[in-house]
Amino acid sequence: MVPQGPTPSNVPLPQSTELTCGRASARASVQIAAALRTLLAHDVGEWDRHGFVRTKERTVRSVLAGELGDVPVHIKVFRADTLADRTRDRLRGPQGEREAANLVRAAAMGLPTVEPLACGTAVDGELLRSFLVTRTVASGRPFTFSAATRAQRRAGALLRRMHDHGWLPGDLHPGNLLVDAHDEPWLLDLTSVQHAGEPGVRRRAAALAFFCHDLDAGALDPAAHELLAAYVTAGAGPSMALDPALHRELRLATKRWRARALPAFGRRCTRNCRHTEVPPRRRGLPRWHWHLDGGGDQATLRARCAALADAPGVPDKTGRRGSVWLLPDLVVKERDAGTARRLWQSSYWLLFARVAAAPPIALRLHGGRGLVFAARVAEQSLGAELAAGRLDARAVERAAASLGRNVARLHAHGLGNRDLKLDNLVRDPDSGEVCMVDLDGISRGSATDTRGRGRDLGRLLAAFRAAGEPGGAMTMRTFLRHYLRASRRLLHEPELQRVLLRAQQRAGQWASAHA
Repeated sequence: MVPQGPTPSNVPLPQSTELTCGRASARASVQIAAALRTLLAHDVGEWDRHGFVRTKERTVRSVLAGELGDVPVHIKVFRADTLADRTRDRLRGPQGEREAANLVRAAAMGLPTVEPLACGTAVDGELLRSFLVTRTVASGRPFTFSAATRAQRRAGALLRRMHDHGWLPGDLHPGNLLVDAHDEPWLLDLTSVQHAGEPGVRRRAAALAFFCHDLDAGALDPAAHELLAAYVTAGAGPSMALDPALHRELRLATKRWRARALPAFGRRCTRNCRHTEVPPRRRGLPRWHWHLDGGGDQATLRARCAALADAPGVPDKTGRRGSVWLLPDLVVKERDAGTARRLWQSSYWLLFARVAAAPPIALRLHGGRGLVFAARVAEQSLGAELAAGRLDARAVERAAASLGRNVARLHAHGLGNRDLKLDNLVRDPDSGEVCMVDLDGISRGSATDTRGRGRDLGRLLAAFRAAGEPGGAMTMRTFLRHYLRASRRLLHEPELQRVLLRAQQRAGQWASAHA
């Protein structure tokens, strides 16, 4: 029998006590009730001063770690800043209570979960924010695909048990699965759970694709072999190892997830999230968008960008599209506001696709114009290095391999770059990776549509010929070999013969037009 979903009679946190402290209220285990009452007397913003360390700060929640009554705990505080948040909590119940109920039901079904100790609402200024307290898993660390084989197989078996029970958490990824010192997996973050009957192959594949989305081939990636092997052989039902539909659905599910996730990630460039900070809009003042990479002195960097925006000086390049300033560690481009937004979004697309490119720093919009700030990877372009004879045969081969991998990743994600020339490529002096630095030619299409691939390769082939074909046929073979390997690893099978024929045509057309 498949367990049913929640009913109104389900009461989360049995054997608990009710707490009221001013406007704050909670249902808490007796182990932490007294300590939690003391904590609820203070605003959420003051909890940092009461022995708690803020481990995560997201647009949807904050996570703090500390102790309540000598019990090590994590406190998840959900935000209710927007009308949509408050409406959702009113209609569906506070998020903390929903997750506590899901954790209790999961534990009753025999699934290993973190232990909920309290849930309720806390005061944060004028707002009431839902929260959840869970017992900290000793030596718990997020699951990774480099974990021990035993941990990976246990994680795969756990996923199978959940799906067999009809449980499909909407946000179950490796970061929401803890592994303790004994390689036992523990579930956390069960706010969004779909309670349904036993899922079919397609829904199982979609859940596995989401869990393994950090891997190029999803659940079919070699790194997920142990997890998938345990998944298909575990469970009370028949083994899925011989189901021919599973492999096909896993490929399709991985491609579907990638097609949906790329534009969704691109929209993060203009809203507050863990990747971007966007201060409130103020009439008559510039609008800044800051990329959050967590490195370096952010305050000093932002002050430099603001000073450069106010007094940029004489540009190094000027054209019909705008001006460019080249600094020792920064590149600043001026474009109209719409083009600047597209450049900024393109940098996020490349981040998602893990294509080597100049790291984005900031976008400034004001008066119909935009300034795009990016890190400067190297002083000279790949074309300039080749012209100066700075690369030996080994360096040329490594550059070709790197470029092949990055162009394959670009195409497998449905992206294109119609301006792939050697002057728009630079070689990272530390890693030797070839990076794309001029993103004006980036466009997004369908990952299954190969139109434009021949155009991109043709432009690159024309640039290669114009540079005197360094390395000759060996360089071309190296590029194509790594292009194909990376494409297949991403479950992308380009029609290479047709694409190469089109590349030859476009290279000839470009050479004729610029003769």
